[in-house]
Amino acid sequence: MNTNLLDLILFSEKRKAFLLLLKEGPKNTQEILDRLQVPRTSLLPQIKKLKEQNLVIHEEGMYSLSLIGEIIIEKMQPLLDTLEVFEKNEDYWADRKLTPIPPHLMKRISELGDYYLIEPDLSHTFDLSPEFVKHTSNSSRIHMFVSYFHPQFPIFFLNLARRDTEVSLVLSESVYLRFVEDFKKEGGEFLRMKNTSIFILDKEDVEIPAVVESSDKIMILGLFNESGRFDRQYIMSFEPGAIEWGKDLFEYLKSMSKEIKIKEK
Repeated sequence: MNTNLLDLILFSEKRKAFLLLLKEGPKNTQEILDRLQVPRTSLLPQIKKLKEQNLVIHEEGMYSLSLIGEIIIEKMQPLLDTLEVFEKNEDYWADRKLTPIPPHLMKRISELGDYYLIEPDLSHTFDLSPEFVKHTSNSSRIHMFVSYFHPQFPIFFLNLARRDTEVSLVLSESVYLRFVEDFKKEGGEFLRMKNTSIFILDKEDVEIPAVVESSDKIMILGLFNESGRFDRQYIMSFEPGAIEWGKDLFEYLKSMSKEIKIKEK
């Protein structure tokens, strides 16, 4: 085994796909060709290289991972999943401030899974993102952190709460002040409801994202770009792992916040 083993695995989509397929168990040639949808002539040379490095075994017409191959692929799966997250939208991640995400959650960034990048909708320039409204409105439980103010937020959250949706908000101090001072009626009603809660994150030394939402349906993440602006691009995922990741990020921000309690007796 030589020093080019990492290159051998990572720098060929065919070899990488082949090894990940064998992670499921032994396969014959036809199964492999059918699953990977590649010509035999292009796949066999790649398999030969993997056999030469003792990563793959070919016995009785079946291909399988060697013990070394099993160990390496098992250890490399988290790395491959992480690379897939960043490679899916390289330009987006390269221009984002990632420091608001704590180290223990950055290590789990692969849990975002098969996410979608929601771009600004020019036909709704002054409105909330239609994708955000649609999927948030279909949720029965919403945990959300917001550090930028949108004038449609107060009535949007209030309407959700009026429909018996459980709404828990963590707001930056500036957003909270806009919420309760510029929209006193909506803010007051929201605060007095039994299925709502508001927390204020007022720590000036903590870097924060633009928005984080974890509901029973979706996870949404909005990060400021390197210039410190929020350009209304969101990461959205429906996968259970991503929803749990978003909940943990929300709870991390909530743990540094103080609750506002104004309830009717």
